[in-house]
Amino acid sequence: MNELVNLWNLILESNTFNFVVLIVILAIVMQKLHISDVIEKMKDEIIDKIEKSKLAKEDAAEYLADAKLKVEHLEEDIAKKIALADTQAHNVGETIKEAAQRKLKQIENNVEKVIEAEEKTIVTSLSDEASLESVRLAEQIIREKLAKDPSLHDRYINESIEELEKAVL
Repeated sequence: MNELVNLWNLILESNTFNFVVLIVILAIVMQKLHISDVIEKMKDEIIDKIEKSKLAKEDAAEYLADAKLKVEHLEEDIAKKIALADTQAHNVGETIKEAAQRKLKQIENNVEKVIEAEEKTIVTSLSDEASLESVRLAEQIIREKLAKDPSLHDRYINESIEELEKAVL
C-alpha cells in the first residue's frame, strides 16, 4: 500500500498529470460555456466591423473626392463673388449718389421758393407799412395846411365831391 501511496503522490506531483487535469477542466468549461459559439460570435462581430470599416473608408474617400472638387475652384469662385459684390456696391453707390443729388436739388428748389415767398411777404409788409406811413404823412400835411388856411377845407370838399361824381358816371 505504501507503494500505491508513493505512486499516487508521484502522479499528483507530476506536471503531465496536472496538464491533463487542466485540459479536462477546460474541456468541461468549454462545453458548459459554449466557448466555440462565443468565439464564433466574436469572429462574426469582428468581420462585421471590418466590413463597416471598409464602407466607412469608401464613404470617406468619396467625401474627400467631393471636397477636393469643391476646393479646386474655390479661389475662382471667391474672385467672382468679390467682383460681383464690387459691381453691386458700385451700382448701389451710384444710385445713392444720384438720389442724394436729386434730393439736394429738391431742397435747393424748396429753399429758393421759401426765400421768394419770404421776400414777397417782406416786400408786401414793407409796402403796407410804407403805404400806411404815406397816408399818415399825407394826413398830417393836409391837417397842417387846413390849420393854416381854413378856406382850403371847403375847396378840398368840393373837389372830392366832383371826383366822386365823375367816378360814379
